[in-house]
Amino acid sequence: MARPTLSLPKGDSICELSIINTTTEITAPPSYLVQPDIPGHEWMNLPTYAFHIVHKSTNTQLVFDLGARKDWYNSVPHIFDLINGHVPGLRVTKDTHEILSDGGVDINDISAVVLSHWHFDHSGDTGALPKYIKLYVGPGFEETFLPGWPSLESSPFPESAFAGRDVIEVPFSDELRIGKFQAWDYFGDGSLHILNSPGHAVGHIAALVKTTPDTAIFLGGDTCHFTGSVRPSEFLPMPDQIPSVTALDPYLPRPCPCAAFTIQSRLKPKRFEVPFYNVSTGQASFYADPPTAEKSISALKEFDADPNILLLIAHDVAPLDALPFFPNANLNDWKQKGYKEAMHWAFVNELPYEGQARRKQLVDGLYRDGKKLRNLQFEPAET
Repeated sequence: MARPTLSLPKGDSICELSIINTTTEITAPPSYLVQPDIPGHEWMNLPTYAFHIVHKSTNTQLVFDLGARKDWYNSVPHIFDLINGHVPGLRVTKDTHEILSDGGVDINDISAVVLSHWHFDHSGDTGALPKYIKLYVGPGFEETFLPGWPSLESSPFPESAFAGRDVIEVPFSDELRIGKFQAWDYFGDGSLHILNSPGHAVGHIAALVKTTPDTAIFLGGDTCHFTGSVRPSEFLPMPDQIPSVTALDPYLPRPCPCAAFTIQSRLKPKRFEVPFYNVSTGQASFYADPPTAEKSISALKEFDADPNILLLIAHDVAPLDALPFFPNANLNDWKQKGYKEAMHWAFVNELPYEGQARRKQLVDGLYRDGKKLRNLQFEPAET
């Protein structure tokens, strides 16, 4: 099938975009997030990214997502229980506002934070931010989570996250769409659109950031958690061999035959046009509405296949090996640098090769302030 080319918003207005490694490192069973089971892919590695956005014409600064708070143990009680009882591996070294400060950004110059959704690994320590920083959120957020815990016992946010702060629910409508997503023009000049990408969690949103007049980066948040959920596709089938420009792990052979990855035998005869994974529908799934999430992922494929759009989801491992991170450089020259080609098939680094598991876990247990509390199997750490 011919690759779709999406019409990017017209105009020359752009934003400068940098990717931030939030130091939130998570290891979890794939069954929390994807299906079917692939023998040998026993753990999913989930680094976590946020993004620093600067509107070039006004110098307005935003942050998209916040990672987890480093003192996760001070979360509201039911979020603490979730992490302590259901997250096998977690280590957080710094809060995102500290990373920004260390990189030369004055937190007082940030005008707003756009939260892709409410989960602990994206919403950070919102209450620690200056009160004049606005919070942009998706549909249903205010009704579901305000005014915060303890007034609303079920809220994952403390009341301090919202007290004295403007919380703005993005006003989506069908009047403006980019691809199949409802869109809202943040600055009114086409440089940044917030996109409605439901399914994973209440109020889940994404963003499309123009990096040149002709290119953009799609910030997918948790629209999916693994790029093997959108790749391959009918628009970009998998080749017989992984392209040489791919940021492959050194222990994989060159040339690297795609048929060696175990899932291929399950998907004949369309094994090169169907993503490796679907959204998890099991009882332990972290997806609130899997059928709707699949629709969002289907829409995402069109952006992923467009040569002028770079897809960055919040937990992809590939950027660690392929991209420069804040504060070292921005990503506006991504097309010139070939970052899309370097990362597109790099998710195979996480998969078993010829049935053999290869990747180590990103984090080997639950950590608090640098000390390991327990191992991945929920066993006490050695003291």
